[in-house]
Amino acid sequence: MIRAEPDAAPRTAAALIRRGEAEAGAWRFRLDEEGWHELAGALGHDPLPFATLWADGRDVHALFLDGGERPLVASVEPYGGRYLGLSPVRPAAGPFERCVQDLWGWSAMDARDSRPWLDQGLWTATWPLSARPGPAAWPPDPPDFRRVPADHMIRGSGPADGGHRTPAHLRLALDGLGMVGQAEWRLGYAHRGIVARLVGLEAEGAVRLAGRAAAGASVAHQSALCRAIEDATGQAADAGTVRTRVLLAEIERAATHLHDVSRVARAAGGTALAAECERLREAILEPCGRIGGHRLLMDRVSPGGAGDPAMDDAAAALGARVAELLEAGRDGLVRCRAWPGLEARIAGIGVLGQSAARTLGVGGVAGRASAREEDLRRLVPGYRREWLDSGVRRGGDVAARIDLRLAELGGVARLLRAALDSAPVVGRVAPGAGEGVGFAEGPRGAVWYWVRMAGDRVVAAHACDPALAQACALEHVLAGARAEDVEMIVRSFGLSAAGADL
Repeated sequence: MIRAEPDAAPRTAAALIRRGEAEAGAWRFRLDEEGWHELAGALGHDPLPFATLWADGRDVHALFLDGGERPLVASVEPYGGRYLGLSPVRPAAGPFERCVQDLWGWSAMDARDSRPWLDQGLWTATWPLSARPGPAAWPPDPPDFRRVPADHMIRGSGPADGGHRTPAHLRLALDGLGMVGQAEWRLGYAHRGIVARLVGLEAEGAVRLAGRAAAGASVAHQSALCRAIEDATGQAADAGTVRTRVLLAEIERAATHLHDVSRVARAAGGTALAAECERLREAILEPCGRIGGHRLLMDRVSPGGAGDPAMDDAAAALGARVAELLEAGRDGLVRCRAWPGLEARIAGIGVLGQSAARTLGVGGVAGRASAREEDLRRLVPGYRREWLDSGVRRGGDVAARIDLRLAELGGVARLLRAALDSAPVVGRVAPGAGEGVGFAEGPRGAVWYWVRMAGDRVVAAHACDPALAQACALEHVLAGARAEDVEMIVRSFGLSAAGADL
């Protein structure tokens, strides 16, 4: 690798990445160990947004958004099974570093947390994706939780306590007044090896599997993977396909928002709002199953090519119907939300500040409710920026997250109408470089995919769901909360353990 001569001016983190050897067009660059260390140092004072981190059996990759818009990836080959962790300067990288260690056995030096995330000690081998998997330890080690003050009581819930909760263990340390002194998630119970199972599949099969990654975000996962495959192969989706993806994504957003508001309203005692959300959601899912073939809109998105005109027509009819339902149901939702008892229960509870949301990489509704303007739809082909008018909230509490979801329901109705009445904007596709990055703004935040293709088959992949960042944010938010508010706060984020355990 040939490096440019150093100069006196300090380099930005993006410039340091681009000093490396270009390996995938103009967006992925290989750094040597020294270059990676320089990057980590620069990130301490450079606000370059971090998106995700992963490994592929040879390298560790970190994805950033240069200028908040252009994907930029830095790659480094671990030396002796270790690499310098980025979590000290980008805390959002912490859970990804733990996943890399569980799957490949590569340790992040100076990491904020090196405990297992996915591996519960019950796998048939350790580091299953590495070139030389290790033997399984037996008996498995007990869970390694953080130490808590001696005067606190420990209370755990899930995943085998008989309750209908997400498959995750939440451990709370409570003081004598019933306040949460410390909260900690232990996940991995929903791990299905999605990334490993993508390898070897043809494009259509890979997209079908991605649709099963996280309930409530099927379209987002499939669309993000489709865009990654198209980026890798140089394919282009036609105008009909682009519009169909927009329509289905917004319909999915509406159904998932209604589900999340219903769950948090029930936990808060707002049964009228919960019932109204459930009624409207069922009215949306019924035509989804009848017209789209699946109530959760699985397998309605395909990569590249000319698309399916019949599916495009069905999506247009479905979009018009859902817009009608949302317009007719908005007054009922607003009326139920205005119940004074509900406002008293949720206002000022579970506050996530703007700085914490940015530091932990929280986007989606949870991030926008904390005044973080983060919506990847502005970068997705088929959308227009003037359609995205739901804004942000500054409260960062349960009330702000509910209100933003209700506002976005109105935005979905307007966006569906606009998408049906205008010609879709189709993005440019660069010549395929054999690997690509794709993204989508799912109902709960950004979904990212990276793939390396050989012909029509996936040979390496990575998937990122917003649930990882949400789990870390919840540990921060729950500290100081009342024990009786915990379930309501967790539901207000819409955490999906399946999404965190990919």
